[in-house]
Amino acid sequence: MLLTPLVAEEPVVTGLVVHPFWVLVSIVNFLVILFLLGRYLWGPINRVLADRAEKIREGLAMAESARAEREKIRQEADRLLTDARRQAAEIAERSTSAAEAAAADIRAQAKTEAERIRERARVDAQQLHDQALVELRSEVASMVVLAASRVLQREIRPEEHRALIERSLEQVGAELES
Repeated sequence: MLLTPLVAEEPVVTGLVVHPFWVLVSIVNFLVILFLLGRYLWGPINRVLADRAEKIREGLAMAESARAEREKIRQEADRLLTDARRQAAEIAERSTSAAEAAAADIRAQAKTEAERIRERARVDAQQLHDQALVELRSEVASMVVLAASRVLQREIRPEEHRALIERSLEQVGAELES
């Protein structure tokens, strides 16, 4: 009540009144809170956010390097696969060529062997033919000499014998050929 008379003396204000003291107290309170928040809250939050951003950047860089490495490995695998296919095709081609060459060589050897066998058979047949002719001439000569000896009732000299045989064989050969 002591203060009542003082309050009564003040005029009644119906509008908004701004007291400079309270404005100053509010500004000081705001600055103190701002300082405390900046020192104890925003600093650590900013550090955590900066660390988190750095980890994210590192993770992105590692992901990019891993992607680049994966692409490099894929290209190397593709190159190796292409080389392997090319080498397989070359080996198959060489194998085919070698098989064809071996087959051609075997055919050539078989042909040569067959030709050699044919030539040998021809030579053997010619030898047998010549031998048979010699034996036949010898027998024919003996029979002619025997027949001539009986016809002539005498023995013929070897020169006459040989000439007679040759003439007889020529006549027989001419008759056989015609």
